[in-house]
Amino acid sequence: MSSAAAAPASAIGRRIRWLPWSVLGGYVLLIYALLPLGPKIGLSLLRTGPGAWLLGPGLPIIAVALAVVVMVVLTRRQAPPWAYAALAVVAATYVVAFSWLRSAHLERTHLPEYGVAALLAWRAIHPLVPGTFAGYAAAAVLAATIGYVDELIQWVLPGRVYDLRDVGMNALGAVLGTLVLAALRAGRRPHA
Repeated sequence: MSSAAAAPASAIGRRIRWLPWSVLGGYVLLIYALLPLGPKIGLSLLRTGPGAWLLGPGLPIIAVALAVVVMVVLTRRQAPPWAYAALAVVAATYVVAFSWLRSAHLERTHLPEYGVAALLAWRAIHPLVPGTFAGYAAAAVLAATIGYVDELIQWVLPGRVYDLRDVGMNALGAVLGTLVLAALRAGRRPHA
């Protein structure tokens, strides 16, 4: 291979940081490995006082508290108006989704689970994707795809089912997580 051909390959190699990809891969493996046990773990957690609180009123309370923290961060950074609007959309969507899933406490976990997947996906993918919007979009798509594969795996697992509503909730969690990330990064000075 000529040195001219090696130069672009080494530039790509420098842009790929393996640690974020490893963390994302570990998170995805954990999600997929727990699929057969998910309902058992969730129901056992619901039978405890702290678990019933966390999966009941706790998740909405934690979501509101985190929205307040993000709002304070945005204010300190003097973020642009769109960042506040994005946070308001995320908060309103969480309130509606948690209300809609009032009786399906275990289903509420899809939103934060795939919000975290979107954050980890963005950390891995953003050095490879030119443009800020494209990086966020790629992270959301990757996290939503991870959620889709989650449902495909459940299709073949005994005692689990493929559910299009869960596919939608996974994708929604990915998009909401990406919006929070974009809002948090608004107003930050780029690294030199």
